Amino acid sequence: MKSSGILLLLLIAALILAAGCTRSSPAPIAPAVTPAVTPSPPAAVPAETTVPSLTAVAPPATVTVIHNIVPLKAWKDSELHLAFEAPEDWNVTTRVASQPDSYQGHVYNTVLVPGGGFSIITYPVSLNQDQAYRDEFRGWTPAPVETTVTINGIVYGRFESTANGQTRVGYVVQKASASDIGFASVLIYMADNISRPFDKGDFENVVSSFTYFTEKQVGNVSGEEIPRVR
Repeated sequence: MKSSGILLLLLIAALILAAGCTRSSPAPIAPAVTPAVTPSPPAAVPAETTVPSLTAVAPPATVTVIHNIVPLKAWKDSELHLAFEAPEDWNVTTRVASQPDSYQGHVYNTVLVPGGGFSIITYPVSLNQDQAYRDEFRGWTPAPVETTVTINGIVYGRFESTANGQTRVGYVVQKASASDIGFASVLIYMADNISRPFDKGDFENVVSSFTYFTEKQVGNVSGEEIPRVR
């Protein structure tokens, strides 16, 4: 019995030793899994900017207006003691207008261009018409630019108004600049700035040549006599 107990103890001890020596292996550690990285799509390369082709626009046509310069012709009125130059193709005539019986003298309307584009009205200063013409010109629309100018020794009141492509100009001779026989003049014109762009220059050239002469100078003034018409 004693030996049996000893054997039992030895058996238990062997079992205990076997249990201590037989250790369960630790579970294997799974390798770290690196998450799959999805590559980012390449940055979009901006498309090449395409400049739209512009339809070629032809520059506006330049219209060249040619000014045919016509030789000047000298005109004079030996009765009224006045003279001027105008393009030779202008039809210059003078019409005499009778005045009421209460007035003395006549009024002379010299037309340089048919249709009334340019005219020279000459009247005795005794009629005091200069102020009436000034008042008429001041009534233009738009209101005219009024200046005082001296041309060939004659002092004028000058009025200029432009509207709707036309320029109106009036020159009123001051009484102190009247001719030696007591006549003064009003020079009036309407220039078409669009269809006849050179009108104003042509008419101003006439004004720049306008002059009075004295009785002693009558025989020395050159030019063709302005015909009278009824």
